[in-house]
Amino acid sequence: MSDATDIDKAEYDSLRAESLFHQTNASAIFGLNLVGLGIGITASSRIDAALVVLGVFSCVLWSRYCDHLMSVFRIAAYVDRELRPRLVTRLGEAVLGWESFLRATGGDRMPPIPSTDSRIGFFVALFAFLLPPPLLCVVFTVQRFPLTSAWSRTLLIAAVAVVGAVWLHAIWRGRRVNRWIRRTDAWIRGS
Repeated sequence: MSDATDIDKAEYDSLRAESLFHQTNASAIFGLNLVGLGIGITASSRIDAALVVLGVFSCVLWSRYCDHLMSVFRIAAYVDRELRPRLVTRLGEAVLGWESFLRATGGDRMPPIPSTDSRIGFFVALFAFLLPPPLLCVVFTVQRFPLTSAWSRTLLIAAVAVVGAVWLHAIWRGRRVNRWIRRTDAWIRGS
């Protein structure tokens, strides 16, 4: 092999390791969100603002999850659109065809597997991260509102409004990430 091919191989190995890093972190963040919700709901009987904090915590974790998911797609796009064509030209044979294989349709290809649609996992994660915050805020408000004075009620409503704003931003970001994933997936498919 030539030096350029060795460099491309090293780059591929590095990108594969980075992709695994992002996949592992996304899974860990998903698990952390579920564990955090369980612990927080249990602690909410002793810590007044635990449910409100959990709403923000879940939205922040969602943002980090999206970052890792987009990184996986960026790496896949780079490998398929940049690195693979370079190696195919240099070696004169088809290599690194995994992304193309996953997205191929028709002809002699394997029938599509429904679980390869990354948006299914995206929407499961979306609900796991973004369904709890409004529910937690409702429970927190229902629990605390009757027990608070006028000034405390203002603070309570302000805290819930802040969580609501963070939640709306997380939804907006999720929509943008989902659109980006669909476009990137189609772009890779088109290569």
